[in-house]
Amino acid sequence: MEFLTGYRAELLELVSLVLGWRWGARGTPPKPGALRRLPPEPGPWVLHALPNARLGVALPAGGAWRGGGPSGDPRGPLCGDTALTLPDLCRTLTFISLEEEEEEEEEEGGGGGRPGQVLVVTWVLLLTDARGAPLGFDFELGSPRAPPAPPPARRALALLCRAMGCPMAGGPPRRPRQLDVGDAGLHTALQPAAARLGVTLVGTHLRGWGPPPTLGTPALRSRLCHACRGLARTPLPCPQCRAVLYCSEGCRAAEALGVHRGWCRQLGGFMGRTAALAQLPFTFTAEVTSETFDKERFLGARGLSRGGWAHLSMLVRAPDYGVGLGEDCHPLGTPHDLPFEGLQPAGEVSLPPAPSEPPPPNSFFSSWQQYYAWRGLPLSSPLAALLSYPLSLYYIVTSLVPQHFPELNILRKRSLRVQVEESGRELQLVGLFWELSVLLPHVSLELLFLGGSVPPPMDGRRFLLHHMEVQELLPGTPPKAGGPRGVQVAFSTRPGPRPDLVVGFNPGFALKESWLSALPRLQAQRVPAYFAEGGEYGCTVARAAVGVATGGGTGPPLLNPFRCPFRQPGLDNALPWYANAFIFQLLYKGGGGGGPVPPRQRPPPPHSPPASPPRERRRDKRPPRRRR
Repeated sequence: MEFLTGYRAELLELVSLVLGWRWGARGTPPKPGALRRLPPEPGPWVLHALPNARLGVALPAGGAWRGGGPSGDPRGPLCGDTALTLPDLCRTLTFISLEEEEEEEEEEGGGGGRPGQVLVVTWVLLLTDARGAPLGFDFELGSPRAPPAPPPARRALALLCRAMGCPMAGGPPRRPRQLDVGDAGLHTALQPAAARLGVTLVGTHLRGWGPPPTLGTPALRSRLCHACRGLARTPLPCPQCRAVLYCSEGCRAAEALGVHRGWCRQLGGFMGRTAALAQLPFTFTAEVTSETFDKERFLGARGLSRGGWAHLSMLVRAPDYGVGLGEDCHPLGTPHDLPFEGLQPAGEVSLPPAPSEPPPPNSFFSSWQQYYAWRGLPLSSPLAALLSYPLSLYYIVTSLVPQHFPELNILRKRSLRVQVEESGRELQLVGLFWELSVLLPHVSLELLFLGGSVPPPMDGRRFLLHHMEVQELLPGTPPKAGGPRGVQVAFSTRPGPRPDLVVGFNPGFALKESWLSALPRLQAQRVPAYFAEGGEYGCTVARAAVGVATGGGTGPPLLNPFRCPFRQPGLDNALPWYANAFIFQLLYKGGGGGGPVPPRQRPPPPHSPPASPPRERRRDKRPPRRRR
């Protein structure tokens, strides 16, 4: 059993769902007579024909779009479990500008060019309802040198029939009374077939359309069946744990007698933490902790689309940010990525200057309410969604490390080197860690962001973060103190000197192969290490993965008071996922790491029950022999 929500970026989850609908057809579509008898939908549907001549996909040399045909998985690396964020896809594909590619080939005289294979999505057919919710889509992959061709009418008709029988946005099968078509040729070609389906095409083809401002991501999401991975129009939860979702009674009954039986009680316990995770002091708590939380609408209503907020949204992709897969994108490369750029509008989404009075000595914050009161923020401010990363590190330094490693006297250190292992989303929010210089003004902080996700232009570079300024420290420049003047940050794809502390955010131990080398390295260094996960399920999988990689284990998951308040939806489960929800400690083999190492466990592979606890050896009830 494997839940990817809480590990993977939401945009990748959406792509996986959409491509799963595209290639998940089973059986033949209903006949026109059966479709004609479907209940009609009052509003019209819209068929968009979208040509593409600018954006291409480059695959590495010697590689191929995984499967690449009917015999394999045609969805390619976009649906691979090892891709947790958009930058992770750089190893398997890169989005490129076809115009720039042509210019480079002309400069090289028509030879050479980019190694590997370049594909282009020649056209996209998108079917939506009147609100903009996608009901189905189709596309064609081709060569960038092939002449452009419009989408054939038979593909458009097949898309319409499939969307009527199984709408991608969920809900029962239905047909539209009217259909607007965004292409003149398709409009003419579809008229006879649409009439046989009981669908009326409007008089002329559609010339312009855009989704209404009220469109939110619930309209973009459906649920997947955990058993068959098909769309669950009306999700059926497991009656015992209420955590896992199915599309039918058949799928639910099949798993109840199989793999789910070993997980059911444990998943029910995870569901029991839903109320505790939702206990937050904010005025918007009820909205953002709901299972139907619409994050995009929440951000849009407050105008939060720049700076760090853009990295929380899967709809905002301004030109300055591209699609997040370019080789030149890096955390501090544009003005938008300054520490608090985009938080400047007056009101509840701006961060005030540092308070004149430092935090009380020997007294540290342990809740959002305490921090907000000291920082002068109203409880209606959503800044906690961004500040969860630096505040989680603050909580580890000020609360967990002194508790587990009192001999280190970490609170008395004047300088502290922290290694952020296998950096992910926090790479896009580096500037926010400046807040640590306000919370810990007596400490000179140096943060090393380490891992394969570090963009190549940033590898080996160092910066000093200030409130509204980023200063690069050139090679040979002596280290500068952090403290009230800023926080020193560095980026590297290779491990450096031994740090004082290691942290990680939503690591996904069982999903990224790089942890197979990172965990033994940490075992050899025996550095205090803490990781924040999105849910207790991830902590359980991490414990087993550490046991296989090093023979060690993890401490019990602790509820993080500085977790992100935004609940993340699951595709095939109803578990409560929040970024940085729980923090666990790495326990090293042979002792160390703050406690005894639990028995070694193998990580549960997908669709297998968890390892059962070791049974106690039965004691022999016979009396001992007497010695002669």
